This record gives sequence, C-alpha cells and structure tokens, in this order.
Amino acid sequence: NIDPSHIVLGGFSQGGAVALMAAYNRRKKGAIPFAGCICMSGWLPMKDYLDVSEESASGTPLFWAHGQYDDKILAEQQMYGVNKLEGVGVDVTAISYPVGHESSNYEEIDDMAGFFGGV
Repeated sequence: NIDPSHIVLGGFSQGGAVALMAAYNRRKKGAIPFAGCICMSGWLPMKDYLDVSEESASGTPLFWAHGQYDDKILAEQQMYGVNKLEGVGVDVTAISYPVGHESSNYEEIDDMAGFFGGV
C-alpha cells in the first residue's frame, strides 16, 4: 500500500472535479491527507455537501489552473471553488492563464511542476 501522504491527486476538467472531491470530501475519521491536489480547468462539484476535515484542509495543498477563455467551464467556477476551499482552510494556489478549455501553455506546466516540487 502507498501512503496517501505520498500521493498527489490531479485531473483535467471532469477529472479535476473528481480529484477535488477525492482530496477534500473525505469523511472517514483519521484518514491520512493526500500530499496535494491539482485541478486543471475543473470545478468543485457538490458544493452544498462539502465536508472538508481539518486534516485534509491543512495537509493537502491545492494547485488550481484555469483558462481565462474557457467556454466549457467558466472561470467563475474556479473563483467560486477557490473561495469555498480557502474558506475551510485549504492552502490554494489559483492561477488563470490566457488559454481556452482544452489547451495549456508552458507557463501553466512550469507552475504545476513547481507545485509538485513543493509537496
């Protein structure tokens, strides 16, 4: 078994939404937090049922990248999710980039790599 504290969850679009739920909506008492979470152009699902433990909030930092010109998942979804997660104590690095939904740029990839290096 791999200890969750050695795992970074991540995903793009719907995969980002799944990664957010898996990382932060953990209801099992004593669950070991993941090392980090990466959401690329995703959204925070089930906003009204978010139940972030103190351990997950403090132990699982988040890198959330989003395209400014995303016409599938609007940038407002990133802002809403970031505010919600920061409100419960998650350390969030949120950056928007001048790209659309199914694209990225080298700056975004470099920023994500820097996040990996810090967890």
